[in-house]
Amino acid sequence: MMMDMESQRKKRYALIYLSTVGILLGINACTSAPPLKTQNKTMESSVAPLNTSAHQEGRFEVTPLIGDFKVKRTTLANGLKLLVVEDSSSPTFAYHTWFDVGSRHEVAGKTGLAHLFEHMMFKGSQKYPEGVFDALLEKAGAEGQNAFTANDHTAYHVELPKDQLDLIITLESDRMVNLVVDDQSFSTEREVVKGERHYRTDNSPEGVIYQTLFEMMFTQHPYHWPVIGYEEDLDGMSAQDARDFYQRFYAPDRATIVVVGDVDADEVLKKIEKAYGAIPAKRTPDPIHPQDLPQTAQRRKKLPLHIENQKLWMGYHAPESQSPDNAVLDAIQAILSDGMSSRLDRALVETGICSSVSSGSFELKDPGIFAIMTDLQKGKSAAVAESIILREIERLKTTPVSAEELQRGKNLYRFHFLDRLTTGDGIAHFLGDMEVLYGNFTKGLEFQNQVHEVTPERLMQVTQKYFTTDNLTVIVGVPKK
Repeated sequence: MMMDMESQRKKRYALIYLSTVGILLGINACTSAPPLKTQNKTMESSVAPLNTSAHQEGRFEVTPLIGDFKVKRTTLANGLKLLVVEDSSSPTFAYHTWFDVGSRHEVAGKTGLAHLFEHMMFKGSQKYPEGVFDALLEKAGAEGQNAFTANDHTAYHVELPKDQLDLIITLESDRMVNLVVDDQSFSTEREVVKGERHYRTDNSPEGVIYQTLFEMMFTQHPYHWPVIGYEEDLDGMSAQDARDFYQRFYAPDRATIVVVGDVDADEVLKKIEKAYGAIPAKRTPDPIHPQDLPQTAQRRKKLPLHIENQKLWMGYHAPESQSPDNAVLDAIQAILSDGMSSRLDRALVETGICSSVSSGSFELKDPGIFAIMTDLQKGKSAAVAESIILREIERLKTTPVSAEELQRGKNLYRFHFLDRLTTGDGIAHFLGDMEVLYGNFTKGLEFQNQVHEVTPERLMQVTQKYFTTDNLTVIVGVPKK
């Protein structure tokens, strides 16, 4: 029965997705792998703006999402935010808890603490000792239980059968205030994190380049250090550091709970209020971060790595998440590297210079990075790829893109947005991500509309503003001799 209902749920999401994408790309749901060009004429269908108008229903502010999905949003007296999307197509639900705390809330010498503490959240509380939390969820039929830490936030997520709502609310509200952080469990998890660092960074060419790019581009801001931290800092931490971090930052006024699935929003609110309502807000202010001065000269570095072919990463300083320029940068990304018809794919991959190319902005609250990343083919030089990339950027600065090329980029951007919303867990992730990034998920919807309002003239202006020689950092990975 569960499998049948799950199939129905996936089918419903797929139909909403395909029908919307069909309208977007001018295809029907039976078409497979549709080309963007037909009979030498590029499809130029415009994308309707998303409806972000909200109305009040009881305690909830209600906003349309996609299809017949609506987001019901409210805030408890202690500052905890709750977002609910009702969907009865499967007797399951996704439950996400997003905390407005990440590596940017650390201090130098204690890097990696936010991520290490994420591990500690699974080590048990006063009421549910270590192992009991996981055992109860496994017995309840939980799927996808996991967590992740980023520069600006930390999130915990799981999917459960509909009759287990009380269980997850009880467990999550309990570990928000009653977590046990002892010396033994802390030491154990620190070694786990160190092993993770060796695997994901020290022994990964991409991990080394990623870390180096942020270190070179941010000299003052906490984005300088990796989310996973430096090994010497991890070695120097104590369980007391973790307890202090917990007491400062894990509180309802830094939390957003997102529930998507076969639930009743009013019932969810009632249960959430009962379990979390008495937990006091802490109102811990964000640390005051030192800001980097504008970069005044190009920065370059060559990294010997355990690779066979060269790698090229180029980073430009980009604005904070609230800047309207980010919508234009996302349109630039689509034109440069989204799909086989993109400019860099045709100039680098189709010509045999690179095996892959990608680009895009990192989603960061404070000023961030627009990066272009390529893997070179055997015997090909990163210098050649760099010159081609700079040539294509110069074209964007000096020659307006055609209406059809810009529309293609916008269509692909909307396609990827819809692709994020094909499952309940995906919807919960989008809503939580946008809520902690912007302060209100509706700004994430408005951002979609901003992308589709980008003009060729605006695209030229933003390219000229950010894609300058002095604003550029270049890293070339070369085979170790």
